[in-house]
Amino acid sequence: MLQYIMAVARSIQRLGETFADLALKYIPDPYVLVIGLTVLAFVGALAAGAGVQGILDAWFGGLWSFLEIMAQFSIILMTGDAIAKSPTVTRLLKRIASFPDSQASAVAFVVVVSMFAALISWGLGLIVGAVIARQVAYQGKQRDLKLHYPLLAAAGYTGLMIWHSGLTTSSGLIMATPSSLPQSFQQYTPSGIPLSQTIGSTVNLVTVVLLLLVIPPIMAALHPDSDSDIRELPERLAERMSASSESGSESGTGEGVAADGGTESTDREAASADSEAEAIDEPVEAGHQDPAEPGLNERESVADRLNRSVILTILIAIFPAYYVVNAWILEGQGITSLSLNSINAFFLLFAIVLWRTPIGVVEQMEESVENVAGIIFQFPFYAGISGILTATALGAAIADAFASVATPLTWPVLGLISAGIVNVFVPSGGGQWLAQGPILLETTQQLGMPLYTAVVIEMMGDQLTNMIQPFWALPLLALTNLRARDIIGYSTVAMVAAFVVMAITMTLFLGVGV
Repeated sequence: MLQYIMAVARSIQRLGETFADLALKYIPDPYVLVIGLTVLAFVGALAAGAGVQGILDAWFGGLWSFLEIMAQFSIILMTGDAIAKSPTVTRLLKRIASFPDSQASAVAFVVVVSMFAALISWGLGLIVGAVIARQVAYQGKQRDLKLHYPLLAAAGYTGLMIWHSGLTTSSGLIMATPSSLPQSFQQYTPSGIPLSQTIGSTVNLVTVVLLLLVIPPIMAALHPDSDSDIRELPERLAERMSASSESGSESGTGEGVAADGGTESTDREAASADSEAEAIDEPVEAGHQDPAEPGLNERESVADRLNRSVILTILIAIFPAYYVVNAWILEGQGITSLSLNSINAFFLLFAIVLWRTPIGVVEQMEESVENVAGIIFQFPFYAGISGILTATALGAAIADAFASVATPLTWPVLGLISAGIVNVFVPSGGGQWLAQGPILLETTQQLGMPLYTAVVIEMMGDQLTNMIQPFWALPLLALTNLRARDIIGYSTVAMVAAFVVMAITMTLFLGVGV
């Protein structure tokens, strides 16, 4: 029986590897895709009876109605990235990486750490997943524990399959913030949908628990038995990490990321990636000498002292700290008090505190902005698509098509599949909800189901197919020095298992109404 299960798993792995190769070869940059989706929406609206000027006005109206949400999500993206790369988080990961003492426990441990981090923030989960995978592989090599490095990296990527069910849920936070809810969504629910009905719902909580119980052992079971099949941490990478541990100084641990997630050959690109990996393996803390600081024989200026003043950090941290305490405790009502603004204040507080000094957090934010710039740039175009869907007859026409073949029992799974497919082409969770949300809400409304059903469908479908979408894997691949085809086969197995879990829980709690 076990042999049969493993044979099926290997077949799924090969299918995943094939999909990865096709995706990397034929799916262009997400910005190119959003251009194509805009054109497709334009043509669809024409077919639905709208005029050219009306469609252009609808796109323009959608664009400006989402400005507040764009700013809010930009802060979430930047602060989450900064927290994940902070010295404190990095040191913590290095300490716990020595806990696993077997091949199975090593893989399962990486999955659990990555998933818990992603439930706090998708950016935290992505970076933490890469770092913990690399550190566990290094610790294993130091103890002569042979660990399959590509599988560890795939385990570190599984956090992206659960993130939308956590605190930084894009669709959930958008709907939980009525003050910034665009007109295209207010027509369905002017007061929004509280997080208690989305990430706090029974279906989401049960799904999260089951994924945390099911995915770690499944991934652990994929570890090769034969030593000849095991690809350990590359020797050159291990030597760099060893030198870093012995000297306490920064050292590079990655290469330049190529189009397929592999490594570039030029020294300039490799050096650039090394610098990024250094910042994650051993971030510069306050008090460490760097080029921006005065030399030992130079007199420290007033500006230098202010730039590295911990007192200033404490003073400014009081403001977001007060907002969080006031919103969640003094005037809050538990999970229903969570919103984009309060989550942003929470992340801003920890980004400021964890980087300790003004200059430390500023320099890290400059890097974090670069990491998320492409996502931020695409938000206006998804807002425009949302405007076309809601201000013309196109959205209603698509919803009618879904409603004609779906029933309250089948809609959760059909919606899950549709959201998963759209995510392959629109990998941004927030961008996908802006574009697909009105359709899901309209279909759900036509079927007479609670509107939070649409949000849960989006949450599950968006995170599910991240496992076969190489876009989000690129940062992890750059840090682990692997290619997409090295991990996608394993992550596809995780996706299939997660689909079964999600289909069952969504049918029971949303379709049947248990």
